[in-house]
Formats: sequence, C-alpha cells, structure tokens
Amino acid sequence: PRGPPLPTQLAESSCAAMGQTVARCFPVDEEESPEPPATELSCVTWNIAAINNNPFEYYATLEDEPGYEELMRAVQSFIDDPGDRDIPVAEVFTGAMWERLAHAMIESGWSGVDKVWLMWSKDFSKRRIVSGFLKDKDIGSKRLASMPDRFTNTINNADGSVLCRPTVINNYQQEMPDLEAWFSQWFDFMFKTDVSVKDKKGEIATKKVYDLLQPIKRAKYPAVTEEEEAVSVPLQTLALGIFDAILVHILNSCAASAPGGAIDWHQLKVKLCDALVVNKQRNVINILAEQPAYCNADVIFLQECAGAFIEAFRNNEKLNSKFWLLVPKTADHCRDQNSLILVSKAILEDASAAEELDLSGETLGNVRVADGDICAFTVPLQVPGQQESRRVLLVSFHGDTAGLSSTPVLSAVRKLAADAGLPVVIGIDANTYAHKDPKGEKKYVQSFLADLEEGPSPLAHSWSGSDTTSWHTTFNARTFLQPQLNKAVRFEERHTSKLTDNHPKDWILFSDSAFEVVEAAVKDNTGQLAFKDGVDFPTLTFPSDHAVVSTTLRVRRDGGE
Repeated sequence: PRGPPLPTQLAESSCAAMGQTVARCFPVDEEESPEPPATELSCVTWNIAAINNNPFEYYATLEDEPGYEELMRAVQSFIDDPGDRDIPVAEVFTGAMWERLAHAMIESGWSGVDKVWLMWSKDFSKRRIVSGFLKDKDIGSKRLASMPDRFTNTINNADGSVLCRPTVINNYQQEMPDLEAWFSQWFDFMFKTDVSVKDKKGEIATKKVYDLLQPIKRAKYPAVTEEEEAVSVPLQTLALGIFDAILVHILNSCAASAPGGAIDWHQLKVKLCDALVVNKQRNVINILAEQPAYCNADVIFLQECAGAFIEAFRNNEKLNSKFWLLVPKTADHCRDQNSLILVSKAILEDASAAEELDLSGETLGNVRVADGDICAFTVPLQVPGQQESRRVLLVSFHGDTAGLSSTPVLSAVRKLAADAGLPVVIGIDANTYAHKDPKGEKKYVQSFLADLEEGPSPLAHSWSGSDTTSWHTTFNARTFLQPQLNKAVRFEERHTSKLTDNHPKDWILFSDSAFEVVEAAVKDNTGQLAFKDGVDFPTLTFPSDHAVVSTTLRVRRDGGE
C-alpha cells in the first residue's frame, strides 16, 4: 500500500536564513505554470565513528610527517622479522619490576601470587618478546593481555573525567622515554590511583584501578587451564605488564634507530590523539558547520555518535540554529555508538511534530540490534499556505560488523512505512562488502542491492553507475601496534590486502515510488567535499574512518501514484 500522493503542483521560495533554496508546496494555476519546479531534499549520511582508544591501531594519514610512515614500517619489520631483537622478556619486563609487582599484589590480598611467581620464573621470563609473547596464540585465546586491557585501557570516571593506563595503545599523553620511567607510571596507575565508577546497578563506587580486573572464566574461554583460572587475576596483571613493556620497548627502539634520524614517536602519538580523540567531536562539528553542502542540507543522518557529540552539537550556535536534533529513546550513552538525525528547521517547524517509531522487539523478529543503533522518526514536511503536510519516515541506522542485520532492519522499515502509507529516506552504514564471502558470514554488496529491489515498496539508492568500486566509503587497515596481530596489514600491502577495510558501506536509500535522484551521491574523506582515493583515513583533519556521503533527491511528480 502507498500513501496519498504528494502535491503535484509545486513552486520554490527562497529561504534566506538557511542560505539555500528550499522547495515549497502550494497550488498554482496549471495554465500559468504548466511545469512547476519539484520539491528537492538534500541529504547527508555520515558514520562519524566511535572514538578508538588506540591512536596507532589503524594506519592514518599524517601529511608533512614522514616519520610516521617510517615508524610504522620499522615496527612492522621488528615484529615481522625481529632476528636478534627477539630478546627474553626479562630484559624488557625485568626481574625487579616483577618483584615489585608481586609484592604489591600480595599486599592487596590476592591469592595465588606464589603460583604466578613460579610461572614467571619458569616460563614467562624466559620467553622471547615477539615469538614467545606477542605472537603466542595461547595468550590471545586465553585473553591474558586483552582482558585486563579492556578494563584498564581507558577509564571513564563517574564525574566525567577520563584516566588512561600508561601504555602505547591509548590516549595516555605523558612521555615514556625508557622502561624505568614507564614502569613507575604504570605501577602508580595500577596500584595507587583511585577511580570512581558506576556498577551494573548504576551506583558509584570508589576503588583502585586493579580492583577493576575480573577473573577469566574457563567456561567462557576454554583455552584457560584450571590452574590459570584459579590465579587469573594476578596472572593477567603480569601479562598486561609484559605486553605494555614490550610495546614501549619496540617503539623506543624503532624510533631511536630510524635511518632518517631519531623519531619523536611520543609527539606523533600526541598529534594523533589530539585529532582523533581529544578534539574528535570538535573536528566533526566543524566539518558539518563549515562545509556549505552539509550545514545547508535538509537532513543529516549520523551513526556511531557519542554523548559528547550531542553536547558539542548543542554548544555550536550555527548548527543548533539550523537543525533539530532527533535522538532515539534507546540511545546508549555508555556504549556511545548512537544513530541520530539532524533535520533542517527550514523544513520542520517544530521538533515536537516528529514522532519516533518503535523498531524493536517483535518488529525485528530474531534480529539483534544494539540500543541506539536505530533512529526512526516520521517528520512532516512543511507545506506553506495549506493546513496539510506530508509525513516522511526518516531512518538512521548502523548495521552490525558483518552487515547481516541490514536487510532485515530495512525490511522492517519498509513494512512499517508501507503500513503507515509513508515514503522513506534512510541514511545507513550497512556494512556491506565488496567481495562475496563463500561462507555467507558477511553481507555482499550485490546481494544487498538485490534485497533493496525485492518485494513491495522497493528502495533505491543514490550511487551512480553500476561499478561498486567507485562507491567505496572506507579505506583503513590495522597496524602492528595493536593486540590482534593476525589482523595486521603490512604497510606496502594496504591497497591489496583482503584485511584492508575498503568497501561500499554507506548509503542513502529512499522509496523508489516517491523520490528520484537529482544529484548522485558524492563522497568526501577530506571535509572539503572531495575524495582522495587510496588515502588512509582518518587523517589529522578528517576524524572518521567513513566518508561523508551526500545527495539530492526530488519528489516524483506523480507522487508515487
């Protein structure tokens, strides 16, 4: 079923306050104006990307910083082929460091430290830092380093302040020029620093950082032995210390021995952190506010937005004066990956007229969608001179990593829109992939396109042509400075590796019966309405790993009849 036809007699009026032309709908005499201009809707979609605590996890573009590429290549070489640099752990995380750590764990009342001491002296101290530790698959499968990193990497206090563990792979900004300086900072953080965090009941508790560590259960991670499970808290603390020490050692070694001269890796890290973490929300807001194609848009669909973005939007006078911000009731301010919609005040007189649609529970069936991933509102487009207005369903959605939830969610959206007689416009990070997965574990782009056309109320997209390689909106690959070395990509293989995220993921979709494309999708990974092919992003000036996509739609003259 389709809703009543949209007005077919249209004329334009200028909206000076918005600095753009906004189509208005009102009756005109057919003899005086046989071909009235049609209503246009300018749309933008952008997954601004949740903050990544590790500034070195993905290759980034740092213009005028040749030391960055040199450092990344040197780290890759160190881990790929360490040779005689693959020294024993005890030469990096020393016996003195272990003894101080062990005594602190005993004083904290931990049991099993004596057994971990034996593991240290007989096993861990003798392992090689790369082949015996970083590349040891058992350490990964047992979560010995990744589990404590998860709880202590970046800690959000109840008062809004943030604490970072002294390590290479987060936003910690104090210099770590040598292992002794690093360990002093690391030990004080783990055993002398108080944090105030909320428990599962929402109650605030003050505790030491080490109290955040959780036992590793064999039932969940079967690679863990019974003996390791019994001492998993002190064991993972040791593993975390070794892991952090190795990374500091590798960076300091690579930076000091660079062929082009010593590299200040700490300064590179600070630049990355400032752009991608500390000032991320400001940089996102600046792109939206300063690029005319975005600040003059009618609708902006956003995905993976943190609570900090909402605050930054409200504090930006330019954007706040031009747009209404629509936030789903299910927004999750802890997970900080929410889908939002900005609607121009030129086409929506009052935000209270926007009505949220429930796309959860029975509506989605067995499809699991995280809180905040779907933002769906019906919005009345203004019709000056008449009492009636025409509602459109606007949806912003962030699909799961494999993209398998995208089609079921869109099917639910199409059904709701059809039942309500509404046309729909959608901004979506569908997580669709350029290559077909033989196991069917990822959503293939051609399969996704077929899904859009299948059944009643088909959806169309705004990309031009049929070459999907020109639709790719991501280009990033993991470095060797992150825990999952099996996913690391060599610098020179970024453009060819199957592990590189280079896919057509972001889409503006719409009811084919109600809209048509006036201006095909334009992608932007610079913030300047331009796309640079083959460039790793984010960059120091573009804070997301997804390109912005923009397009202009037009209401079909037949109104969907």
